[in-house]
Amino acid sequence: MMVQMASSNIILQTIVEEDKRGRVMSFYTMAFMGLSPFGSLLSGALAERIGAGNTLLGGGFFCIIAAVIFALNLPKLRSFIRPLYIQKGIITEPLS
Repeated sequence: MMVQMASSNIILQTIVEEDKRGRVMSFYTMAFMGLSPFGSLLSGALAERIGAGNTLLGGGFFCIIAAVIFALNLPKLRSFIRPLYIQKGIITEPLS
């Protein structure tokens, strides 16, 4: 979770225009921190109905599904981000 937070934070701060960075980061923080209590409530309610072990098993299953979806979409994300990073001088074009 720490790697995901740091990675998404870095990507957002590097691709967003400087005059909009504060607004984008405030929306990101609000969405990330604001939805955490709802996830905890949902987990608690689910654990009460189906048990804590089954809730953790289901959570792990959904994490694996999310990781697979992310891995499948990573090439599209890279093709979108790479030109922005080259334009900003963060990375250079490969020597071909």
